Amino acid sequence: MYTQIVVSLDGSAFAESALPLALEISRRTGAAVHVVTVLEPVTSFAYEGWEGAAVEWSNQYLEDVLDRIGDRSGGEVTHAVLSGHTVEMLQKECEAKNADLVVMASHGRGALSRMWLGSVTDGFVRQTSLPVLIVRPDEDAEPVRSFDHTFETLLVPLDGSELSENALEHATEFGELFDSAYHLTRVVSYPVDLASPYLPHTAQLNQKIMDDAKDGAAQYLEAHAENLRRRGLRVTTSVAVHAQAGQGILAEAEEVGADMVAMATHGRRGLSRAILGSAADKVLRGLHLPLLLHRPGDARDD
Repeated sequence: MYTQIVVSLDGSAFAESALPLALEISRRTGAAVHVVTVLEPVTSFAYEGWEGAAVEWSNQYLEDVLDRIGDRSGGEVTHAVLSGHTVEMLQKECEAKNADLVVMASHGRGALSRMWLGSVTDGFVRQTSLPVLIVRPDEDAEPVRSFDHTFETLLVPLDGSELSENALEHATEFGELFDSAYHLTRVVSYPVDLASPYLPHTAQLNQKIMDDAKDGAAQYLEAHAENLRRRGLRVTTSVAVHAQAGQGILAEAEEVGADMVAMATHGRRGLSRAILGSAADKVLRGLHLPLLLHRPGDARDD
């Protein structure tokens, strides 16, 4: 169960969209909430006294946030203003506070803008081994002041790896707070070695390859579903066929009417991520639902 939640804010109403959900989780668990703002160095634009003024403004901003929050938290609410590289300082603060959940908003920028502009959320989820709950408000939406979301169905994509299965633990921990049902899905892609459809007798062979893959995926999902059902949880499963895993997950989330997606990520960076991409990366950029991401501590960057 969550005991310490960290929320990253940058002074914008967009970032504050993470607060209502964090506070709702706090009310259901009694977890403390720690609100953090990080001031990035801007030496080339700084004037004398800039840093002191920025710290003072940021402290006042966070104190105003805490005043607005009032008694909406289930535990103690604290705040901190830090200076340095945002991702690095946020990670250090999480470690210092023994956080077990981070809640933050994401713009979900497209590939090109993210490549040049970067993203705190994007960088943080590739470094931390903590579960990160990402909310995706509309860019032009009004500031969110109250929690009005339901989590009736949590979609958990599995791909047969131990890494993906790690997401189940965090999904069920979250889902138990909201009495959620779970939908396990596996995306089956067309194998690269399918026989050419232009050769005689290969259409039937291609169909058998896909049927075998779907049958294997269904059995795999049902085995995990049964384990969860024995714990009294409500679980359904589905196998989706799509050329790209990430797009398949997005389509399946819409198809089943999911309220959230929970999945693991490798946390790839650099060239391997630029060329190969990842399902989690595509889901992060394309999903308009809350996303619970987890990169296990032993999952190394490729």
